[in-house]
Amino acid sequence: MRILVLNFGGTSGKLSIFEDLNCMEEYSFDYSQEELDLSLPAAEDVKNRTDAVLRWLDDVGYKMSDFDALAPRLGATFYGGDGGTFKVEGVLKEVIEEKYIPDKPLMHALFGTIKIVDLLLETTDKEIPIYVTDPASIDQFVPEARITGLPGAAKRASFHAISQRAAARKAAAEMGKKYHEINAVVAHMGGGLSIGAHERGRIVDTTDATGDGDGPFSAKRAGAVPSGAIIKMCFSGKYTEEEMYRLVRNQAGLEGYLGTSDLREIEKRIEAGNKEAELIFNALAYQISREIAACFASLHGKVDAVAFTGGMANSKKLIQAIRSRVGIMAPFFIYPGDLENEAIAAGAYRVMTGEEELAQYDVSNEYKNEFSKNRKKQ
Repeated sequence: MRILVLNFGGTSGKLSIFEDLNCMEEYSFDYSQEELDLSLPAAEDVKNRTDAVLRWLDDVGYKMSDFDALAPRLGATFYGGDGGTFKVEGVLKEVIEEKYIPDKPLMHALFGTIKIVDLLLETTDKEIPIYVTDPASIDQFVPEARITGLPGAAKRASFHAISQRAAARKAAAEMGKKYHEINAVVAHMGGGLSIGAHERGRIVDTTDATGDGDGPFSAKRAGAVPSGAIIKMCFSGKYTEEEMYRLVRNQAGLEGYLGTSDLREIEKRIEAGNKEAELIFNALAYQISREIAACFASLHGKVDAVAFTGGMANSKKLIQAIRSRVGIMAPFFIYPGDLENEAIAAGAYRVMTGEEELAQYDVSNEYKNEFSKNRKKQ
């Protein structure tokens, strides 16, 4: 079975072609400045990305009719329940499409991916199913994790579910165990950043990866910010609601402080004696460490592994800074870069072969309806 995986992240993307569970072709790319700035109207942005996918497929000798399934990574635009692999069709597809507004810039590249899939499918008459695995809105939170302290502002599930679970599975395998047999803390450290508490196969708590929730700041996202400061900014008259969302999601974090989201560049500045770069780098390590420690409380102090994945996990300097604070708590397992495409393809393959049943989309779910309503406002 041939599967095309489409993964457009916050600062880079990766395309993969799988034959069953074997990756045959792969293409990783950084975004152009326009794509990083998310300044193009969504329709233009999507067309550019679609054309790039088609050019790459042509370069490696494939056309759309060669595929048996498309497996995109999709954004936090629908409730994912306990996770699994969903077939994207009907009402579910309509819900996912809600965040695609052709004449406005994308809030995140993920929100245009479903339209890219549509345009790709227009190039063939073959009926090709679309599968999405472990969407970012998986919600297995323990009830107390949803309480924020402000009635009417419940914590939401919006994080790197597919990546976190893939890293936890790898760590379990290294220990000679199954994912559901261990407790783990997993940090996905990429363009976005999320840290989750995995209790025997269930993600009982995690930080929010979107930038306007809780958790550490990341490459371009603000993470937790004092509520009073946000309120003042919102009523200062300087920003519209849309501009505030764009500020905390795409113009904050490393980018906001240092003018770059590239951790490699920041490390070069530190080596050259730049004290501001050193401070912000240390603050990043500090905030990640603090959230890892918080997950220990979520797991009653019983943790078998701390796993790291995402592009920032390539930074030995960052991992060492985190290790110096929380390394005593459990063994570290480092999986630099991206585990997502492999996990996305595996999810589609499991349902295509009958190894796993399709996850069912619950359109009546109260949490999903509230989540969708809030996203429409944004």
